[in-house]
Amino acid sequence: MKKLLYLLLVIPFAMMVSSCSDEKDLPNVDITMSFDNAAVKDGVVYVVQDETFSITGLTTKSVDSNQQSAIVNVKYFWNGIPAPGLTWSSFPMEINMADMPEPASGKNILGLDATLLETDKSMAYCSLSIPIQSVALEDMPEAPSEVTYTFTTSQSSK
Repeated sequence: MKKLLYLLLVIPFAMMVSSCSDEKDLPNVDITMSFDNAAVKDGVVYVVQDETFSITGLTTKSVDSNQQSAIVNVKYFWNGIPAPGLTWSSFPMEINMADMPEPASGKNILGLDATLLETDKSMAYCSLSIPIQSVALEDMPEAPSEVTYTFTTSQSSK
């Protein structure tokens, strides 16, 4: 009876050691962030000083297949500092530029940390940085009706 008890205690540990996960089986998705009151030019998002900048959506689309994908547990940073109004916020969200600390140059970084999910893939963690330039209204580039910024995740081969 003791042998059976010991065997039953070892089985859960043996199952943890024999994982089926493959490190190369990570999500490969496009992450698209949509904005209001902004313009994107040459990879930089331009916003008007002292106005409200809105993130209207954050979506994912599988690159390799028609699998479902999602981005969850989103945490935002402003210039590397978790701002109280931005951390663990749901998306969409608004950022009042007048309340955000920024350097005199107007060059800022909106950071995003999140978990990426895709059907039949391992869970992955991503960290994105979006350059934000705050400018006067007259210096704002012309914006199309829908402003988006897209990132593509890719797997490096070893």
